[in-house]
Amino acid sequence: MHCSLFIPDFFSTESASIGDRLAAAETLIARGRRKRGPPVSQEAWLFARFGVQRQGDWPVAPYTLLADGGAPEHHFWMRADPVHLSVGSGNLGLARPTLDVSRSEAEALVETLNHHFGEAAVFSWLQPERWYVRLERAPALRTTSPYAARGRTIGHELPSGADAMRFHSMMNEAQMLLHEHPVNSEREARGAPGVNSVWFWGGGVLGTPQARPYSLVIADDPLARGLARAAGIAERPLPRNAVALRGALPEKGVALAVLDGRGASLERDWFEPLLAALRNGEIGMLTMHLSSRASLLEVETVRADLRYFWRRRKPVQAWFA
Repeated sequence: MHCSLFIPDFFSTESASIGDRLAAAETLIARGRRKRGPPVSQEAWLFARFGVQRQGDWPVAPYTLLADGGAPEHHFWMRADPVHLSVGSGNLGLARPTLDVSRSEAEALVETLNHHFGEAAVFSWLQPERWYVRLERAPALRTTSPYAARGRTIGHELPSGADAMRFHSMMNEAQMLLHEHPVNSEREARGAPGVNSVWFWGGGVLGTPQARPYSLVIADDPLARGLARAAGIAERPLPRNAVALRGALPEKGVALAVLDGRGASLERDWFEPLLAALRNGEIGMLTMHLSSRASLLEVETVRADLRYFWRRRKPVQAWFA
């Protein structure tokens, strides 16, 4: 079994913070064959693996909708995720990655949006923090994912293109509708951030992936799962650690695991068990794709590489410098 591990935004993880030493990861990187490339977004990396072309945007929405149990069919879909816009130094910014929106809150807020916008833009949700909008035609638009926009002034991250003003206007209308919504009054009363806008991004139409590079995809990430489903590849949720992962791997083929390491110990839960599995022959090859804002580090390691003790370890950060 060849195990391929993708960790997007590697240095945002608590365990990979500057100053930490990841001994098992250092061994795997030092002994393996390394290739460093330019930085790449999670969306771009996954779509490239499955042979899906960019449309106006990377077409995230129809594939995550498929993973969420929806039926994208031939329609044009965009993500319209609930967000909290905060004011700082006179500028608007995107606050916190998740808002802990409940199902009843999502239902009430989306119902209000649909009552206002009607057939021109049909909003829906299947997961409380992933909302969608179905449009009659594909707009001339380029957007930014909310993950990439966080921490920046959103004026530079809003949709651009010939149809941009239409979406700026829709976003403003949504802000007015949601600002004094009873759901937000209740949230603010208990100290929770209000859902005061929607973020349009990731529009496109579902297509059949042109590549089937994996026999199994193991991920909680909805884009990875949606791409696997569209390609007819088996997919499973990500287990709590690599010990449990090893039990889920088939004997042959290539398995992709997409890991969000936030809140996990990468060294204890993932790198140490994977190094042990490689050393014991439980997996034949381990390929790591470690993405940072500076570069993408890809490392291919097989069991025989572990004998090359003269390939000295150094801090993981040094391989990205």
